[in-house]
Amino acid sequence: MENNPGVPGGDRLITRTQIAAMAEVTRAAVTTWERRAADFPTPRRTAGQDYFHESEILSWLDRRRVPSHHRAQGEDEHSTYGDRARQRRPSSSVAQGSPTAYDARPALGPREKPSPGDVETVRTLVGLPAERVGGADMPIGYVNLLAALYFLRMMRPEGWQRVKAYSTSGNGPRSSSALLRLIGSEADAALRDVGSLPETRDALARLEPRRFEDLVEVVRLVGSLGPHAFQLIIEGYEEKAQLGSREFFTPLPVAYLMAGLGRAARGAAPGSVYDPYFRGGELIGAVADMAMRARRGGPGFTDAPLPRLLGQTPKRTTLPLASMNLALRGVRPALRLKTGGRPWEQPWLQGPVDLVLTNPPFNMKDTLKETTRTGHWPYGAPPLGNDNLAYPQYALSVLAKGGRAALVMPNKAGNSGNAAERAIRCELVEQGVVECVVALPDRLFSGTSVPVCVWLLRHPADAGDHVLFLDARELGTVQSGGRRVLAYDDVSSVIDSYLAFRPGDAPARPHDPSAVTVPGARVDRESLRRIGYSLNPIDHIGGSPVPDSGTSGIAEAEVWAEVSWLAERCRYLDERTADLRAVLETDRVCQAPRREAVLADLCDIQAGPSHALLAPKDRIPHGEVPVVFPRHLRDGEVSDSGDERVSSELADRLGRYQLKAGDIVCVRAGAMGPPALVRRDQAGWLMSSNVIRLRCQEDAQVLPGYLLAVLSRPEAIDWVRDRAAATAAPFITKAVLESQKVLLPPFDVQQEIVESLVLLRERSTAHRELAAAITRTRGLLVEQLTGSRTSTSPPTT
Repeated sequence: MENNPGVPGGDRLITRTQIAAMAEVTRAAVTTWERRAADFPTPRRTAGQDYFHESEILSWLDRRRVPSHHRAQGEDEHSTYGDRARQRRPSSSVAQGSPTAYDARPALGPREKPSPGDVETVRTLVGLPAERVGGADMPIGYVNLLAALYFLRMMRPEGWQRVKAYSTSGNGPRSSSALLRLIGSEADAALRDVGSLPETRDALARLEPRRFEDLVEVVRLVGSLGPHAFQLIIEGYEEKAQLGSREFFTPLPVAYLMAGLGRAARGAAPGSVYDPYFRGGELIGAVADMAMRARRGGPGFTDAPLPRLLGQTPKRTTLPLASMNLALRGVRPALRLKTGGRPWEQPWLQGPVDLVLTNPPFNMKDTLKETTRTGHWPYGAPPLGNDNLAYPQYALSVLAKGGRAALVMPNKAGNSGNAAERAIRCELVEQGVVECVVALPDRLFSGTSVPVCVWLLRHPADAGDHVLFLDARELGTVQSGGRRVLAYDDVSSVIDSYLAFRPGDAPARPHDPSAVTVPGARVDRESLRRIGYSLNPIDHIGGSPVPDSGTSGIAEAEVWAEVSWLAERCRYLDERTADLRAVLETDRVCQAPRREAVLADLCDIQAGPSHALLAPKDRIPHGEVPVVFPRHLRDGEVSDSGDERVSSELADRLGRYQLKAGDIVCVRAGAMGPPALVRRDQAGWLMSSNVIRLRCQEDAQVLPGYLLAVLSRPEAIDWVRDRAAATAAPFITKAVLESQKVLLPPFDVQQEIVESLVLLRERSTAHRELAAAITRTRGLLVEQLTGSRTSTSPPTT
């Protein structure tokens, strides 16, 4: 199908100075053109610099003839500035579509295995070097560093050689910051050549290597990686860093599953693919991989056009990562940074697309009711509590006829008892746009334990009377650490089962053993009405359907599996902590000398911004950066309630008030309680006016985890309360907090104590989760055996 969304196709980005050089005019002439011509292309701005798509500039210059007094030798009255620019434009430095780029594709084929040496090297890179080089911005900044180095090595050899030369040369003084700037600048130059906004240099500038030698070692290790290591970097780092739910990446087999379902449902390769919330580019990258493999299929396939790849993201830090990921595959996508609002609030596409693939964030709350005010909801307005069912409607709204959309959705969205969500499901079913729902195995994603499905939606013009449900929860294998991984055979099984169930409009059936390896059922509209329009496969496969009874979409089998897994984890942690008391009561720990120190000697203490700098009006529902208030300090951790956020631009302006991993956050004004420790994935979050943070000095020989334990003791909290109570309203000043005294053992003893406390905390958390899971299981069992409903909430005392 011919498709023209009207978005630049990822061509080179150029500056005004480069435009002037190509057209052989002065820099001032370009500014004059831009000021006087209403149709002059619109720039894309980042890091204080404007960039233009080269194709848009050339198209504009094609309409401007060169005046007679400005013509060069060989030019006539028909010559345009576009003709001149094409003759003088520099060639791209990125091996786009070249054999080098082709061989450097980041994804292995279905039967290929990663190199054991690459696996071991990546394991090393995400270990100690990540700690030493990543610093406070480790979760995304460090993975961008690894990606940038690998990208340069594979796609920009001359840039890679300059990085290597600087890191190994012994001539003159060298510094980590200068090397990071060089890596970022080289990567940004390559990104501009593939049409992506250059964001790498600024992202890498936030890293904090302890030593120059540590950064050099990272360069050396990346230099030893083979041609298929990019995905290993993504997966290995995600596993290590435990990225948050808005940052984690989609496992590549899941991406292939979604792309394969879309391709099978359409019956033809898509001409255009769009991801309205791309992360590391995995979903549209999977489509590119499939197209590349089809090209290698033999005569008749080698000239098949690649699909047009389009994507938006609100995450500035993952934009270069996705661009590198896709450029390594030999394709040029059109990727857009969208930092404000949801995709449906400011339309970007200028035409429909063949395939939408997306893994949107779950349960996003719209506190200002923007969703119901600005969205167009033909199937019903999403509830204010979350916009899970906004993304399916948006995906349907941008589909071309014959198009399909595949979305990762939480199971809860399929049978939630919320009235608004049930009404939306009713309309989706009644209008026949839900084609298939696949229940995925648990623990596929590192950033969330929420059980998920893939929803396959069809254009309203292709509406059908049945919904196919597939239960793929038993597929995959569990690796060390408890994460489940799908094999490519598992992906093929799901797609083959979809195709086996698809023909005709036969009545619902539990399975077809001769053709199906994944249990499934095709359910008609009337059956869906009787069950309250549930779109959870577990309600239709392997038992009698039951309405949602308040268990958040978790089926009985899932709860029993959760109990079994948690019980096993509890036994493991019980064994690890069995001899802990004896270890900690040794003379080396208990009788280690303690030195007395005040917080002023150990920490940099910073109070939150004033109300003038961070006012209530600055907090917006769609902001990218959470703001930490006293109510977010719970059980020694900082929580994100999702209801207090600001724009990334404001957070950057208030950089001195941004938190780093290892910071300790205390209550500054209000009810004084225990402090909390900032996790790695919370780096960059902003302090509110009512908190104050402690940042351990590098030379103070104090571990943040140990200091948190000391300051969380009842005596330490009472000390703060006594001094805060001396004011009209509870309030602790920086000067008073600086005088608080603590006792510190040697650094190695602190480490041992912290490791033991972390282990005990994990044990406590596991037992609480097990108790909650058993309570849920009991409720489901009572309901099944008695036919009545019971609360699944744990009893209160």
